[in-house]
Amino acid sequence: MLTRVLPTERLLFASDVACAGTFSCGIDDPSFRGGNPSTAHCIVFSQTPVWIQHDAGVRYVADPTVITFHNRGRAYRRWRVGERGDRCRWIAFAEDIADDAVRRFDSLHVDRHADAPFRFQFTSAPAALYLRHHRLFRRIESKADADLLSIEEEALHLLHAVAACAYAGGNRGAPAAARHREFEAVQHARERVAAAPAAAQPLRPLAARVELSPFQLCRAFTRVTGETLTAYRSRLRLLGSLDAVCAGEDLTDVALLWGFASHSHFTAAFHRTFGAAPSQVRGRRPARYRAAAAISRRR
Repeated sequence: MLTRVLPTERLLFASDVACAGTFSCGIDDPSFRGGNPSTAHCIVFSQTPVWIQHDAGVRYVADPTVITFHNRGRAYRRWRVGERGDRCRWIAFAEDIADDAVRRFDSLHVDRHADAPFRFQFTSAPAALYLRHHRLFRRIESKADADLLSIEEEALHLLHAVAACAYAGGNRGAPAAARHREFEAVQHARERVAAAPAAAQPLRPLAARVELSPFQLCRAFTRVTGETLTAYRSRLRLLGSLDAVCAGEDLTDVALLWGFASHSHFTAAFHRTFGAAPSQVRGRRPARYRAAAAISRRR
């Protein structure tokens, strides 16, 4: 399944069906640029934004609003967005598992490319799906619920849901040639927003930076991503806030850090997006989260 675990990775769970872990690589790390083959068939949930390009693919911004696919043995490269480097969570699957999951949607592709079952580079990350992966990793990291069968099953459910998003028409990868400039412009706009999601970014300078008029950028952004710039920025902020919410940080501090006007504004947006209040999503925190929060408050 995994050809090896990289020095920048931490393996949290492993079975003959699926493995799960985290990746953390600073921009000064010699391996940051990538160029080496992927070590597994995996799906990746970004925590920080970076540019990614697969072999013969387009460059795109991988941030919490998209889920990236990797085929084992296929190389990819990475470029920085800001100073935070690349932090993400990944779930890797045995080859027969990945093949089966994709075959349901695209049997012809799997028959022709069994060694590279994932046709697409990435797909959109709906809030409910991002939250679901987040809950799985909290379970794994807390070790409070280490039931092998249930963790494997949830990993497979996630793989199916991610594949379904891709084949339902989410953000898949290479655009038609006529739309390539538009696609690139939208990615550069996403880079600007993802680099500082809490910042106020007026439309006109953002559009000027990607050499489009404000009207053209708004139209292009919705055409390429399926959502407005404002909706993208809000989803990016809320997905990014999950770690802090689940770590027990003060919700007013979290709200202000992620660009919301107040605790109530953040809570209302959070509930609309995830279908639950931050306190409900937070639930009972693992001991290490509670201890970290207590230390933070004392400081």
